[in-house]
Amino acid sequence: MDSEKRTQARIPTDIHQWLTERARRNDRSMNAELVRILRETKEEEAEEHKPSEAA
Repeated sequence: MDSEKRTQARIPTDIHQWLTERARRNDRSMNAELVRILRETKEEEAEEHKPSEAA
């Protein structure tokens, strides 16, 4: 199992409401939804910074 770190974050009310609704729509906990969003963003950034292959 991956190691995990517990953390706290203060987020604006509108972002909290959006996250709560998104988690409900996707049948996930808020934590699971937040982790998914962060992982997707991390992967997108990795792709953006990946050296392009010469054709």
